[in-house]
Amino acid sequence: MTRTARIILAGSVALLTAMPALASRISDQPVQGWSAMGDSNAAQLLARIDSLPESDRAASDQPYCAPDSEIRQTLRHDFEEQPVESAGGDMTRLWGSAQLGTWTVVVGRDDRTSCIIASGIGFDPEQDAEVYFQTAGLGD
Repeated sequence: MTRTARIILAGSVALLTAMPALASRISDQPVQGWSAMGDSNAAQLLARIDSLPESDRAASDQPYCAPDSEIRQTLRHDFEEQPVESAGGDMTRLWGSAQLGTWTVVVGRDDRTSCIIASGIGFDPEQDAEVYFQTAGLGD
């Protein structure tokens, strides 16, 4: 098989593999969300954000808290999420991925660490960000 034929074949396989994902619209998913801690909602976690330990010292059922740079890197690399909108004096930020349809609510702390307090599916960049904050339990 020639080099050109291999390239065409590889491109065709990649396109055929991606077609089901391209055919279904992420925005067709209903917006759903979950607190980062089973027995607390996002508003309760937000109220005690400064007392939550960083993840390397936390119990298994606690929100993921880590240096801001680590949170940013994880959301960008693992979930293709980008910052969308801030609320609460720029300390609470919504991240979302149009490619994967995921969203995350992150709260920054004064010590240059952040905690993930809620996440979900059904992200659509055309949707008002308030929908995701309300789904997380942080709406008015």
